[in-house]
Amino acid sequence: MTAFDNIFARLAELLDGAEGFPATVQFDLGEAGTIHIDGSSGKISVKPVTAATACTVAMPVETFTRILAGELDETAAFMAGEMRITGEVGLATAISDLIRHQAQVQAAQLESNEIK
Repeated sequence: MTAFDNIFARLAELLDGAEGFPATVQFDLGEAGTIHIDGSSGKISVKPVTAATACTVAMPVETFTRILAGELDETAAFMAGEMRITGEVGLATAISDLIRHQAQVQAAQLESNEIK
């Protein structure tokens, strides 16, 4: 599996079917590919395609890998010039918060299952 495949799988695992994000965002990971997140229908879908969005977050695949691993903060990546945001910047913050929340929920569920 490529780094892009890993990122796509993780985002799909965390977000596909989730609710509470009524917008579209895409992550442009350069030559590796683009991930489109669409919550405009009420439930989020995650697809490896390029489409019109209200916000695009562009960064190298390596940067996104480090962000998802918790090794790099999104704000630090942006300030260091490793990430560019076009369109509605608030949506980049909102999707970041949702990804973080979903990861915390998933971790708590896994921990709860291990205790049982």
